[in-house]
Order: sequence, then structure tokens, then C-alpha cells
Amino acid sequence: MIKLNRPDKPSDLTPELEKQLIDEYKKTEKSVWRKDYITSPLLKMSHNKCCYCETLLGVQARPMQVEHYHCKDIYPDEVVKWENLLPSCSQCNSNKSTLDTYKTPIIDPTTDNPKDYLYLKCYMIKSKDNTIGSKGRLTVDQLELNHRDRLVTPRIKIASEMSYKLADIHEKTITLNLRTDGKLYNKSKIINTLVDILKMAQPDAEYSAFMATIILTDEDYLETRNILKSRKLWTDELETLHNCANEIKLDTEK
Repeated sequence: MIKLNRPDKPSDLTPELEKQLIDEYKKTEKSVWRKDYITSPLLKMSHNKCCYCETLLGVQARPMQVEHYHCKDIYPDEVVKWENLLPSCSQCNSNKSTLDTYKTPIIDPTTDNPKDYLYLKCYMIKSKDNTIGSKGRLTVDQLELNHRDRLVTPRIKIASEMSYKLADIHEKTITLNLRTDGKLYNKSKIINTLVDILKMAQPDAEYSAFMATIILTDEDYLETRNILKSRKLWTDELETLHNCANEIKLDTEK
């Protein structure tokens, strides 16, 4: 989960239309929020991902659902309130269900910074405050952010593949650094591969908070970066990508 910047309320969603849609929902319980001027900016806001688990939406039978942070069944007057709407996958939306977030709030990534509440340990998302009912723990538990088959197993697979990639680049960088003839063999390959790797840790990438944490805490990556910086081969593009990933990286301890 990463911090999201909510855009301004769509101009189409006027106060008059809001009231009309609220009244319609109260009478019919229709999905009055399924309007392109609502769904499109929400999806763009989350980089086409579920705002909670960061799975990509619109692929592999994962349609976006409009999630009501404050439950629409309990608070129908907020059914199209812009600040109450979030883009979610069906599983997270179902897991959250009718939780009363006024009484027991979970993380709202448009107002809270998830990294203030969560950290990563052994491929598991943990709450910095492990008190029962704390915002972080309730978020993890309610949304099942450590569901083994759906989320943890994919994390382990991706992290394993990334470890091999970083080890390979590290080996090539060590070899380059040990050369005494001044030739920079594999320089372009190293830099281009690192760019591709760091792009997997950007806000628009699937599981970006997890990927940023895995990459930026990897010993091979850190030494590779230090060598390239010492040789003045670390590019501005790499630095920009690194800094952006660092903004969403989770801590690895409380």
C-alpha cells in the first residue's frame, strides 16, 4: 500500500447531482457511483491498482470496484462523496465489507501514509502498532493483506526472481570495477537493467511498496549502487528512480 494523492472532485459531480444520486441510491440501491467521470479519475489516482493490496486492476479478471471507505450501507449520504470513494479489487472490497470505519478506522491511503503504520518482515505486511484494534493491525487483518495464496506467495516468487537479477548485476558490476584496462564492459547493460529493476519499484508498478522495500534493502543492490556512484556511472535517471522508490519503501522493522 502506498500514499495516494486524491485529485480534485470531478466537475461533473456537482452538489445538485450528488443529492440526486444519493436520493436514487436510497430508493433503489443502484450502483449510482458507476459513472466514468467517477471511476476514471479514481483508477488514475491509484495507478490502475487496488488502493489497498496494489494488485493491478483491469487484468486477469480483476475489475475495479468503487470502494466506499465509510460503508454505504451505514452512511448512505456519503455514497458519492468524493473523499469517500476509493478504487479497490473485489477481494479487498469484500474483505472490508461493512466495517464501520468511523468507529474502527483502517488506513485510508489518500489521507494516511501507509508507511507510517506498516512495515515488511519475512514477506509479510506487519503493523508497527500491534495492539488489537490499532489502525495498522486492523488494516492488515481486515483486508487479509497477508493472504498466503493471493498475496504472500506472489511476493515470495517476485522477490526470489529479483534476488537473482540483482545478484547477476552485482557480479557484472564487480567485474567491471576490477578491470584495470579502463574498459567499461557491460556498462550499458548494467545501467539499463537497473533502470528496468527500479521501474518495478515505482508507484505505478504492481506491489510497488513491497518491491521498493525488497530492492532498496538488498545487499547486492546497495553495493552495486555504491560502486557505480564511486565510478561516476550512477546516472541521474537511476537516482531519480531510486529516490522515488525510497519514498514508498516500507521499513523492515518497527
